[in-house]
Amino acid sequence: MKRINYRKFLAIGLLVAMIFAISGCTKGKEGLVAKVDGEGITIEEFESDFEVYKKIYEQRLGEGAMSEVGEDGKTLEENLKNEIVQKLIMEKLVAKEATKMDISVTDEEIEEQMLNYTTMMGGQEKFDEFLDNNKISKEFFKENLRKEILFNKHRETFMAETNISEKEAQKYFNANKDDLVVIKASHILVKTEEEGKKILERLNAGEKFDVLAKDLSIDKASAVNGGDLGYFTKGSMISEFEEVAFNLKVGEISDLVKTEVGYHIIYLEDRKDTFETLKDDIMKLLKEQKYLKSVQDLRSSAKVKVYLDSKDSKKK
Repeated sequence: MKRINYRKFLAIGLLVAMIFAISGCTKGKEGLVAKVDGEGITIEEFESDFEVYKKIYEQRLGEGAMSEVGEDGKTLEENLKNEIVQKLIMEKLVAKEATKMDISVTDEEIEEQMLNYTTMMGGQEKFDEFLDNNKISKEFFKENLRKEILFNKHRETFMAETNISEKEAQKYFNANKDDLVVIKASHILVKTEEEGKKILERLNAGEKFDVLAKDLSIDKASAVNGGDLGYFTKGSMISEFEEVAFNLKVGEISDLVKTEVGYHIIYLEDRKDTFETLKDDIMKLLKEQKYLKSVQDLRSSAKVKVYLDSKDSKKK
């Protein structure tokens, strides 16, 4: 349903890394891809991450995905290598800061998160199948979970200690009103116009939207929740879908909306467009912006040397 930007395709571990650009790349230091405040990042650490993420990209986008050239003139492989290096750099820096802040991750927390993922994927067999299909070892998955939990704890601690005044939030709202509107919508997605018209007739006859969504929508991810897509802002969904959804009144059901994935019927459940309804969201957003700024400052103040040349580095 959402448009996918391939450079933002991998969520775990790469989010913070992608806000930085590689700078000062040099060759040398055999066995290392970078040094962070004197601490080395080995080629083994880099290749372990790179090979896993490369396989995931190829699984999702096809075997030739690595050679695709983006708008920046670089291949996906070059960009991925740069992002992996920056990911590893940030992991070192955040881990160092977390130690100073007395933040740690226990084995019990990792196991609990492992159990959550296992349950979410439908049990141990399905989870093992996921790891096997993506050529991910349990050790690698656990280590990345540990890093992810540490990042989250570091972020949560920072945000809990950061205060945003109502005046600051009001000022941000006044300057960004249009971009801050949030709506909560449900949809029913079908393949043909004929199917959609029949569903509209049933809705007009009084049948419940959520029941028809569960039974008939081909978007199975939302169908199980009665078509619920949750809250979202502009830019989150396909443009034709958004144009209609954001112009509906609360409680209103749309006519058929054609997009590249089929025909939608949209039901608008809620809209938040005033300062009072958006205040908590704005407070959280401003805290997150301050956190990203603190991470950027952490990166720019560190002594970092990058030795990886993404074009010449080892390929498998």
